[in-house]
Amino acid sequence: MRLFLILCLLLLSFPAAAAKVAVNWTDLPDPGSTIFEDPFAALSIAELRSLGTVLRLRSELEQTTLSANSAAQTRERLQREEAKLAASGVHTDRLLSQRHEIGKKRAKAALAGNPDLDGKEVVISGYAIPVFAPGTKTVTGGYLVPEAGMCSHMPAPDPNQMIRYQIEEGLNAEEIYQPVQLVGRLSLRTTRQEITLLDGQVDMIAAFDMDVSEIRDLDRPERSSGNRFLNFFTGRKVTPHQ
Repeated sequence: MRLFLILCLLLLSFPAAAAKVAVNWTDLPDPGSTIFEDPFAALSIAELRSLGTVLRLRSELEQTTLSANSAAQTRERLQREEAKLAASGVHTDRLLSQRHEIGKKRAKAALAGNPDLDGKEVVISGYAIPVFAPGTKTVTGGYLVPEAGMCSHMPAPDPNQMIRYQIEEGLNAEEIYQPVQLVGRLSLRTTRQEITLLDGQVDMIAAFDMDVSEIRDLDRPERSSGNRFLNFFTGRKVTPHQ
């Protein structure tokens, strides 16, 4: 009985960190980095486009090369866009004066990863973009993204929505955007790498780095856009993002 109690105590004393945490993509951003007032978030797509048009037209009017006729037409269109925004309750001048400050806050939020996940053993599902080791056909790592087609058919996700993964042993892969589940240790370490993907050169900036201990294949959705062979792209050396 005494030996049994000792064994129970030993089992209970194993580090809790050994347990693997199942995480979703919504868990990856730093919750504290998104706490700021963003007046642009409440605008519709049409209002954002109209705001961009106002900015462009004002810039055109500052040019001295415009003819009198072109300047008059530009001012007329500008007045229409400003009136349209005013009718929707949009404070154009105030918003445009804040665009640089809000842009910096958004960029900082996009880079910030959740510090609670740093060093944790996690399980996460997504779509793999493998990268070849230089000069070989062996895959030693790559990127995990939340949706198929990101970085080629679609824009790259925010850095805190991309995981650069590394595997100890090289493997042969058949497709990009293969749906997988990765198991391994997650680290907060921003990396930047340029790779050649389907549509050309892509700058990959990831806020997370993962040492993978296990890769689990998942069933591919019937309408997945990732049915492309791996020989369409190659990778280059990863260097820390400055």
